[in-house]
Amino acid sequence: MTDPPSGTVTLLFSDVEGSTKLLQRIGDAYADLLDKHRALLRRSFEAHGGFEVDTEGDAFFVAFGSANDAVAAAAEAQQALAGQEWPENSEIRVRIGIHTGEPRLIEQRYVGLDVHHAARVMAAGHGGQVLISQPSRDLLDVHYNLRDLGEHRLKDLSSPQRLYQLQIDGLPQEFPALKTLENRPTNLPVQPTALIGRERELEDVGLLLRRDDVQIVTLTGPGGTGKTRLSLQAAAELIEQFANGVFFVALAPISDQALVIPTIAQTLGLREQSGELLQQTLNEYLRDKQLLLVLDNLEQITAAAPSIASLLRTAEQVKVLVTSRTPLNISGERTYDVPPLRLPDPARLPRFEALTQYEAVALFIERAEAAKAGFAVTNENAPAIAEICVRLDGLPLALELAAGRVRVLPPQALLGRLDQRLKLLTGGAQDLEERQRTLRATIEWSYELLTPEEQRLFARLAVFVGGCTIEAVEGVCDRDGPLGLDVLDGLTSLVEKSLLRHTDERFWMLETIREYAAERLAETEEAARSRARHAEYLLLVAEDAADRLEGPDGLAAYARLDAERENLRAALTWAVEVNRADILMRLAVALGQFWMTRGWYAEGQTWLQQALASNEATGSAERLKTLRWAFWCSKERGDLSAAQSFAEERRALAEQLGDATEISGALSSAAAMAAAEGDYARGHALDAEAVARLRTVDEKAGLAGALGNLGERALQLGDLVGARAAKNEALALFEELGNQRGAAHVAHDLGWIVLAEGLDREAERLWRENIPRLQELGYRITLALSLLGLGIVASERGDSRRGARLAAAAERAREEVGLVLESHEQEMADRCLRSLEAHLPPDELALTWAEGRALDLDAALAYALEQESDQLPLHSCPAGPDAKANTAGPAQP
Repeated sequence: MTDPPSGTVTLLFSDVEGSTKLLQRIGDAYADLLDKHRALLRRSFEAHGGFEVDTEGDAFFVAFGSANDAVAAAAEAQQALAGQEWPENSEIRVRIGIHTGEPRLIEQRYVGLDVHHAARVMAAGHGGQVLISQPSRDLLDVHYNLRDLGEHRLKDLSSPQRLYQLQIDGLPQEFPALKTLENRPTNLPVQPTALIGRERELEDVGLLLRRDDVQIVTLTGPGGTGKTRLSLQAAAELIEQFANGVFFVALAPISDQALVIPTIAQTLGLREQSGELLQQTLNEYLRDKQLLLVLDNLEQITAAAPSIASLLRTAEQVKVLVTSRTPLNISGERTYDVPPLRLPDPARLPRFEALTQYEAVALFIERAEAAKAGFAVTNENAPAIAEICVRLDGLPLALELAAGRVRVLPPQALLGRLDQRLKLLTGGAQDLEERQRTLRATIEWSYELLTPEEQRLFARLAVFVGGCTIEAVEGVCDRDGPLGLDVLDGLTSLVEKSLLRHTDERFWMLETIREYAAERLAETEEAARSRARHAEYLLLVAEDAADRLEGPDGLAAYARLDAERENLRAALTWAVEVNRADILMRLAVALGQFWMTRGWYAEGQTWLQQALASNEATGSAERLKTLRWAFWCSKERGDLSAAQSFAEERRALAEQLGDATEISGALSSAAAMAAAEGDYARGHALDAEAVARLRTVDEKAGLAGALGNLGERALQLGDLVGARAAKNEALALFEELGNQRGAAHVAHDLGWIVLAEGLDREAERLWRENIPRLQELGYRITLALSLLGLGIVASERGDSRRGARLAAAAERAREEVGLVLESHEQEMADRCLRSLEAHLPPDELALTWAEGRALDLDAALAYALEQESDQLPLHSCPAGPDAKANTAGPAQP
């Protein structure tokens, strides 16, 4: 079968029984046997129209259009394996599971619960055995000989499922008991819904618990992250490893540590013995047992940890899997932080059919379909669904509660109400504990376990948006009255209790938790002071970084501002809300270069205009600086009317103050406006005047920027010699100053100049050598232009396919960052396209162009840096949510 079947599909899974032991026994010879096994199975599957979905290691996943075809293929495969002559003690025995359902088909792969169910059916069997689920049995012809094996609980923890065994003539028909939950003592509860995703986490936890040197594993994470469900599934997967069973002990209702051991004993059916402590009875009972205990929700009674440690010292074959929002901190404990579910990038959504590849979206859709008949993902609601999942941090509890709301709210309307998510997300299933029925309750459960000092720190941390460093916490949270605890100790405790996370030297909260912390802060008298301290601290950070952006430490300064981007926005918002014009203007000025370099022109213009409106006083040096950045942001954004207004006020104010450097900067603004209107001669004259003025003062940074602009005007006039001279002098100054941003930008411009001179090899060298520096700086606009330049070079050299791919990738990159080409750049791009159209047939050009547009910026740059290679990258990586943010702007004086 060349195309995968759709609609009602029968899924077949197979794998080799005892493959690891066989590999260890026969070594390198195993590879030949595995290849022979694959050939036999593949021949049988293909003969009956099977579509091979996946083959990994010794496993097959095959889809069939009918249950009869799948069962016939399975029977033929088992007969082929049995008829094959295998080396002594090296027979390949395969177990096969078959299940029919309606899985989703996404890019020739199947997803959904039916896929997991089919895999579970296979996992219950033994080598040589074919197991068939009830849905598949119902579709089979009567001539198949099936044995009814009765109802069994599969390891997905669902209610019992009826399974059948295919009786194949001439082959064994008696097998050991199925590998289901009935073959070991257990009390693992039936789950009303299947586990979505978590394959990686299940593998990680399973590997830990299989290790001989690990006896206790604690799953940590915030409330609602799915620790309990993960622990249950992990335990079910491991049930064959424990001869004496797997037992689930629910500890959430317990608040007294003294009740932990009695609860464990009661779960195992033990009673107190006269004259003996129950701890002794339990320890003695477990001494020689191979058993797994799942202790659920231990955070409120972590004082019971020594009792658990005592149990483990006595019973060396017993293992414990704990769920808790805080580690137990006992010897030998391994902690595993359960992450939220995987999320899509809202800025780069795949086609709506492929959204379910993300765990968070798959869970939301699955639960929404259960809540409302006929619910479906469409082109219209897919972006809202993805954004809901992101706004809810991928927390399973939050997603399930939100999905329940689709009964009355479509996803678009639900998204609009998420600003009050703690009020909205209520009403979970009635059979859940109260703390699991609302998002607020599950967070509150953790909050109430904090000491008063930790609660105070937790609330004050709400002012940080997007995380913070320990220095920031000390500078903000430790200034509004004594916390009553060491800041580092407090942060560590909040991390351990899963209310705070720590990555890359930054502490941060999930937004759902931060919203709760903000409510707690609002209830105190500290709220206003905390927000003011936060803004004052961010102003210091911004002004310190601004002083270093153009020097040798520029990369670190940009990185610091990138990390504090959301905090900076929060500080600006606060300054507007409370009418702190002084802080607003200083912050906006400090961030001007940052906004320009990153290409955030609209955001910069908005804040700078607000700063100017909040402080109408003239004659201010601070206002002059604000006008400078307001001009450049509005000009690069294309708002020429606003730019003209800012340029005129800037020049008048500079002349009023008599500041030579600022007057030169104002001249450059006027020159940029003239060039934007097509008057390149006037623009060149104004930039030349600015350069002349700056040569009379010791202002190398301003002179470097002015020379860069002068070179741009010369290029626009067609004066290639003058353009190269001005750019070379600017480059030397930028490098002398250690200004990597300016140097990278000018080096890129020099590429266009030498290309116009006909020196294509020199242009290629400049761009290729400059790309790594631009990547390090994060200048996505200039990188997009570099791709275009290299595409032009390739096309003019006769390598049309490479040129088309690079030009197409550049087109995509320009669209992503909102870049409009300058006139001379557009002329070169048009010339390139004409050359490609002349040298490539239309169909080939269209195909090659599509290949280039399929590359994201990082993949396209990797292709561009290859030495004349015609090989495309095997796959491209998403550029990430900030693809539009990491861009470069022009040099400004």
